[in-house]
Amino acid sequence: MAAGNSRRTVALRSVQALSPTVKGFEWECVDGEPLSYVAGQWLNFDVPTSQGVIRRAYSIASAPLSDRQTIFETAITRIDQGAIASQALHALTPGARLEIDGPHGFFTREQAAHLPALFVATGTGLCPLRAMLEEELRDPGGPHLSLLFGCRTEADILWKAQLQDWAATHARFSLHVTLSRPSETWRGLAGYVQQHLAGLIDPEQRPQVYVCGLTKMVGEVRQTLKQNLGYDRRSIHSERYD
Repeated sequence: MAAGNSRRTVALRSVQALSPTVKGFEWECVDGEPLSYVAGQWLNFDVPTSQGVIRRAYSIASAPLSDRQTIFETAITRIDQGAIASQALHALTPGARLEIDGPHGFFTREQAAHLPALFVATGTGLCPLRAMLEEELRDPGGPHLSLLFGCRTEADILWKAQLQDWAATHARFSLHVTLSRPSETWRGLAGYVQQHLAGLIDPEQRPQVYVCGLTKMVGEVRQTLKQNLGYDRRSIHSERYD
């Protein structure tokens, strides 16, 4: 397990809109030293705002890169009511510098990378799962991996093109997107992720489940898995971000 707690300065390399409310940020450690982390871990960011420096934790959204070990990504939702740190981050432009510490966390695949997995996420809960998938899909072999991602509308599907490309080019990966506010032309799943768990889990070969999102969703997914699908809690791995 990569360990951290070291303070670093990072510079913003680029920003891209991932949805109407979410931006993707690419960062680089300015000291030129690698950021040693495991896919699924998170970092603390010290965000300067009009009310002083506010510390916020964000999952790393990219897998460790062997050729660019100083570079990593995050994705952050802009919340207009009260969450001034998210507003300050969305206002940043390339070249901006922030202090971070980490990595932190144990929400990783280190002990179960040889086992099939179902990843379940809503919103930016996709970040650590994207990092895990990106890392594992570098290897064409290995167990089957599925992603069940929930969001409101088609415009809110984060990294849509990349996820679809992975599903098209990797036989061991399947993608399932469910929308809570689908349009009339949407042909995919509809409703909340909790409603689709049973249809994606083979009762004979239950995958390890990795779930990340808001507390309410995570709790309901865990309850459904244990009470309705007979899961042992040791096969359910979760992280909440609210």
